[in-house]
Amino acid sequence: MPWAAPLLLVAPLAVFCMIAVGVRSRRAVANTTLGGLLVTAGGYALCAWALAPKTTPYEVAYDWLNLSLAYSGPSQFQTFIAQVGIHLSHPTLLLVGACLAIGVAVAVWSRAGARGEPAPARYYGLMTLLVFAAIGASVSTDLAELYTFWGLAGVSTYLLLTHLFADERSTRAARLALAVPAVADLALLAGIAILWSRYGVIRFDALVPVLNNTPGAGPKALTVASLLVFAGAAGRAGFFPLQGWVTGVAETPPGAQAAAQGLWTVIVIGLLYKMLPVLVSAGTLPVRAMAITCATSAVGVPLLGLAGRDARRVAACAGIGLTALALLALFRPASVALALTAACAVALVRSGLVLATAGLVTGMRTADLTEMGDGWNRMRSSALGLLLSVVALAGLAAGVGGGSLRPQWIAVYGAAIGLSALAAFRLYFSAAHGVLPRRRGFDPNRVRQVPGSMSAPVLYCFVLAAALVGAEFSARWLNFIDGRPHSIEPFAALAWLGAAAVGVLLAAVLYWRAPKLGTRLTGVATTLWAGVLGLGALLGGRFLAAPSIRLAEEMEDTGLLRGESVVGDAIERAAGLARMPARVLIPLLAGLAVVVAALLAVFAPGVHS
Repeated sequence: MPWAAPLLLVAPLAVFCMIAVGVRSRRAVANTTLGGLLVTAGGYALCAWALAPKTTPYEVAYDWLNLSLAYSGPSQFQTFIAQVGIHLSHPTLLLVGACLAIGVAVAVWSRAGARGEPAPARYYGLMTLLVFAAIGASVSTDLAELYTFWGLAGVSTYLLLTHLFADERSTRAARLALAVPAVADLALLAGIAILWSRYGVIRFDALVPVLNNTPGAGPKALTVASLLVFAGAAGRAGFFPLQGWVTGVAETPPGAQAAAQGLWTVIVIGLLYKMLPVLVSAGTLPVRAMAITCATSAVGVPLLGLAGRDARRVAACAGIGLTALALLALFRPASVALALTAACAVALVRSGLVLATAGLVTGMRTADLTEMGDGWNRMRSSALGLLLSVVALAGLAAGVGGGSLRPQWIAVYGAAIGLSALAAFRLYFSAAHGVLPRRRGFDPNRVRQVPGSMSAPVLYCFVLAAALVGAEFSARWLNFIDGRPHSIEPFAALAWLGAAAVGVLLAAVLYWRAPKLGTRLTGVATTLWAGVLGLGALLGGRFLAAPSIRLAEEMEDTGLLRGESVVGDAIERAAGLARMPARVLIPLLAGLAVVVAALLAVFAPGVHS
């Protein structure tokens, strides 16, 4: 454990550094990425094997920032200490396992699915960096460390989604991944700043005991900080009305979308789980606002998925709705372990659904549901992966629902489960059993099945998600996660499964019996939503969207390009230095060491003073 735990962070970071400074060919960089993830998985297996029989968590921390801020005043404000900590418990093992599973699935899929992507080193390096940031956020021990990994994940996500920099439409749409979540990230930073300024503590385990006995820190500050923290999580989860950065980047590489949607689900649930005692301590107002936000997104975003014909957008909307349901369950006192299990399963299903949809879109050369079809006969494995993914969505929705709820929440859960199932199975019926029309420049007889390496990761995600769905109904598993006794209510689960069945039945009726009615309803919904978007653009485009997009363009055109050129020049100079003859290099390094030692001796404490 003492050396296996740091391997969770060291291995992916080392792989990223190797790709950044040396590995360039497509096959070599793909093998290096997959090998690094497998090494990380080996360290994870050792940690899980050592920690599984124990009930106490394992924690190790290394100081990386220690600043003296004052000489007087309260002791907690005199210094600011930030650590690189690794906290491993049964819940964090579940989160880290989901991150590694998604990373391996996307890496395997990308060997064939991303073969045509430009700059493979950049693509795989950023994907490895995103996995590293997700694992770091999951095992973090304090708010400063978590936000550092959060920001690193945000930067790598943006660069992944703008990977097709030569495609203007893809780049312009992917700029939403910087402009929209940036507001949420600033809200999270503001919430963390309020907590530290009031309590002087950023460690999760040390923050809870001082919430109610710190002079000058009242309930209003805690309420505002809790709302800001949740706003940051909701923005990155793609909750309404900030779902555009998830649903609006359909033209970006599918592997990048799968990694972003799956890993950000794990990061968000990890943040809310670590902050749950703080959020609950803030009173009923923040919890009520969080529950209403999750409920609105669980019902509204899948409904928006029906107002459109882009298969990738429909898949993203169904995934967001189910993520909101999982986070809604997190705020029920007896459902924390259930919510963590469901969220990890949702992350796997979302990644698999994106990859399965991408295979069908690639084979049929269109993302329009009205132009897709006959996938069951022409692309059997991709259609099967899509079917299994939407079945897992329905099963997850049934597992998240709980018993002993108030009537209004029963209506919310039922509507959310039914709409998610309707959106998902509408996608499946249209892509797998519809009529594949002949289009200009497209012959349906030339549609071929994608390679097996693109279908296997989808089935792999389904198998893992199905195992977690089954674990939702196991009291032993839920007790293993949070250490509390649980009772399973099978009849309540069957009732929620009935709500999912209603959505499936409605999708089947609209497709098989009344296809014209379904098309007409979709057209009306699309028109109405286009009007809402137009009104929103008229009201907020000038003051919010336009400045955000302009900021993203400035970052791309100046900061990003200049930063890449500086890093490239530094690497080239370092490589040239390494090629110098030994008779020149050794005296140069010796002289540099003498200069550094002299500077340290002069400016060390006690010498210059």
